[in-house]
Amino acid sequence: MAIFKLSDGEQVRTVIVNKASATVIPAGSLAGITAGLAVPAVAATTKVAWCPQGAVDGETTCELTVGCDFTLKGTGDAVFAVAYKGTEVDITDAQLVDVGSSSTDVLLIDISENAGTVGSASGITVRINPTKVLF
Repeated sequence: MAIFKLSDGEQVRTVIVNKASATVIPAGSLAGITAGLAVPAVAATTKVAWCPQGAVDGETTCELTVGCDFTLKGTGDAVFAVAYKGTEVDITDAQLVDVGSSSTDVLLIDISENAGTVGSASGITVRINPTKVLF
């Protein structure tokens, strides 16, 4: 599973939320809520938050971000192209930035010069789409 990392020393506000004891959310993953409990986000998840610390089997809580005023770096399912800047995109079930898909639109690709490296799938900079923020 791909891991998202906070970009350039930014800080985030988080809240503690419940999760099922057997649910594992890898550190750095995006998460959603199902039946009131945190779960790893998949391609069909329509609202997301970032889980910086993750949560292992046996834990019943995890930390999720509030809002979307931070930038994350992730890996794309294809190589980055300049035309992707500012576009709304999805994630894959493996938590890759789905640069070729736009149905749930949970992420926005950064517009800055550091949005990604043309021809590389790693280091694509994104934000959670403000209309798709979990909290």
